[in-house]
Amino acid sequence: MLAVAAHSGAQAPVPVLSWHFDETSGDTAAEQMRHADGKLFGVYSHMNGITGSALRLDGESSGARVPGATVSALSSAFTVEAWIAIDVYPWNWAPIVDQRKDGEDERNETSGFFFGIDSLGHLGLQAEIGGEWLALTSAQPLPLKKWVHVAASFSEASGMTLFVNGKPVETLKTQGGFIPATGTDLLIGRARYPMLPEHWIHPKFAVRYSFAGVLDELNIFDQALPAEQIEAEFGRVQIPPDDPLHYPKLPSGPPGAGTFGAYYASLKYDELWDAPRRIGRDSDVVVRFDDSPVRFVSWQGTSFIPAWVTENGIWFTDEFVETWGKDFCPGGEDCEPMSDKQNRYAHVRILENTPARTVIHFRYGQCEVENYECAHPDPYTGWVDSADDYYTVYPDEVAARKTVAWSSNLTVPPEFQETIIINPPGTRPEENIQNDALTFANMKGETHTYSWLHPPSQITMPAGANIQNVNLKSQWKPFQIVMPDRPHIDVYGGEKTYSLFEWYNHWPISQVKSSGISAIAPDRASHSSLSHIEGQPYQRTADTMTKIMLVGLTNKPAAELAVLARSWATPPEMIIAGNSYSSDGYDPTQRAFVLKRTVIDATPLRLSFKATADSPLLNPALVVEGWGESVPALAVNGKPVAWGKDARYGLVGTLDHSKLVVWLRMKAEAETSIEIQ
Repeated sequence: MLAVAAHSGAQAPVPVLSWHFDETSGDTAAEQMRHADGKLFGVYSHMNGITGSALRLDGESSGARVPGATVSALSSAFTVEAWIAIDVYPWNWAPIVDQRKDGEDERNETSGFFFGIDSLGHLGLQAEIGGEWLALTSAQPLPLKKWVHVAASFSEASGMTLFVNGKPVETLKTQGGFIPATGTDLLIGRARYPMLPEHWIHPKFAVRYSFAGVLDELNIFDQALPAEQIEAEFGRVQIPPDDPLHYPKLPSGPPGAGTFGAYYASLKYDELWDAPRRIGRDSDVVVRFDDSPVRFVSWQGTSFIPAWVTENGIWFTDEFVETWGKDFCPGGEDCEPMSDKQNRYAHVRILENTPARTVIHFRYGQCEVENYECAHPDPYTGWVDSADDYYTVYPDEVAARKTVAWSSNLTVPPEFQETIIINPPGTRPEENIQNDALTFANMKGETHTYSWLHPPSQITMPAGANIQNVNLKSQWKPFQIVMPDRPHIDVYGGEKTYSLFEWYNHWPISQVKSSGISAIAPDRASHSSLSHIEGQPYQRTADTMTKIMLVGLTNKPAAELAVLARSWATPPEMIIAGNSYSSDGYDPTQRAFVLKRTVIDATPLRLSFKATADSPLLNPALVVEGWGESVPALAVNGKPVAWGKDARYGLVGTLDHSKLVVWLRMKAEAETSIEIQ
């Protein structure tokens, strides 16, 4: 128990209903005066409170219901008070306590009262006064994560008054008496009926939700306490020095650099968010790099959508395959893995993992957010739109992304890429993204930077631009490269936002049934969409479309990405000496030269690369199918090279053969020989 400050005023008034929330377990919120106990439901926890214990609610599912038959009728005057700490602002009005006559929606109030906060964090009292439903709302929002004493009172003489930390902040003169909702169940922390999120963009689905935060010492009085008495109630408690809630951290595994490779993990975010997840251990994947603290993460909190994580914790993703519109997606909304809040279709797995590279497979369906229905069900087979993303990740923080979209209707191609920044909780987009957010470049290294501070009416970029660098407020910055054949780039803008950039909080983390909600505060994890960059299809079949790109993080200027782009889009010619090996050429889908061992003998693999400035050899990878189990020996330009950080190999077994993967950290713009014995 916390110490109670001495107070020389009058004796404290006695409430008619009082919930201390001092339980440490169980599903009952005991009422102290009349045994009007509340039944707890949803996802909640007990934690240290302003005095004793307190009740923490998850904002999505939890609350307490007190049967109306146990609640004494309020008189024509009343006061309600509580200590609260807001975790995140609710989607719309959320009650601290609510006893109103049940109606179909908020326009059908006929009696009772509501005391709670709105989507901007304003405190409010609503009640049936003199036959009219009246509302009083504070001008200033309440703070996040901190203990706040809130109260509201009503009497016919003084009207409605709101108090914050013992001080009156708003008053409304009224006429007539209060009409209680006698016999109606009293709700603590839970919205009485589904409501539209206040800042929704689409779709227009009313949702159920709760107060998100901590409740303690909830008291209801059958009189309007005078202002000095409410100030005394506030002064009776010594506020703990530490905030009761803190911003959770987006999880990406242990800090710092680590041994390169992919690791299955059980990433934890927040106690109440983690609790209802019906996903097994080690379902997440983290790729670490041994020469930098950056990460590549596929986590259930992003619906397993892979993201790159900078050294200072800013997340970035190149999106996924998305289908939308009334002719393509059920309900006419967005069919995408963002909408798969429970990961019914999405999962991730590690296909290959050696010191030379790792291959990550992200599989997902194109579903909408309300009923999990997917786009374009085939009329004969029932198969729906889905996609496979393959990321071949190398030790130089570069991945080849191959995306295969499956559909029975590819007449209008789906979207394959969107430049998305994930803002950690507690941060606004401006804290993570530079005003000059994007730099475009072409294969020659010519660049142009696009600013959100003074956006031009028309996007300017170098001729044939196929490279994009995302200018985050970090040392390591995301990039994308597509093939130089008719690339397409456009920039986001036009939707309502409370930031310099587009700013949404329906994803990640959030379980709300919406694919478009404008963020208004940095309370939740959020995201900002900046642009699209796509190349032409790499392959097409009757029911698939495949696109490819290079993605990753770099600490080099955008112009230097042109060398990487040329090494991938116009690789040097490779010549094989002898007949023991054959070539399948350069495979841009895995950023590697692919060979086959055709004769099992002791003949070494001897390669010559006709590298030039236009076709450089940059950090090349070799894949030799049918290699066997032999440990290779390496020579470059006739000189032996020891295996280590800059020269790596891996032996990969498959169902019917084995292969050798070699990766070299090197740059060459002249003829270069590589020998593997």
